[in-house]
Amino acid sequence: MSEDLNRGAETAVLEPCRMQELADELGDSTPALGFLSNYLSMLPHRMLSISSGLCGHDSAASMDAILSLKISSAMVGALDTEEQCRAIELMIRDDHFDAAVRAFPALQQSTDRCFAEGPQLLGKARESLCSRPRAPF
Repeated sequence: MSEDLNRGAETAVLEPCRMQELADELGDSTPALGFLSNYLSMLPHRMLSISSGLCGHDSAASMDAILSLKISSAMVGALDTEEQCRAIELMIRDDHFDAAVRAFPALQQSTDRCFAEGPQLLGKARESLCSRPRAPF
């Protein structure tokens, strides 16, 4: 029973309001759900790009990869991943690659959690977005 309580105390992988905002901006839930699906499927490649850039101390490649993940994470409501990206972004800007490499495992955990829960996240988003009336424009 205490395990169930701990699970409930964990933060949600996605903030549902962000997906609703994206659907509202696009005027339809279908492209928003497609964006979430693409986001989840691209996580492994994005993480590989970030890791390669950091290990090679390549500022341009690291920054490109981390900003891409940060922005797309913000759009789907993956707030923990967005926060991890923001921290690593600052380390890259300050040329602290060793610190960024040490921070990478926390980002990896966050994206692993999103990836592992992907099918459930898509199902919940589909249910949530499709059951709400569209916002008037």
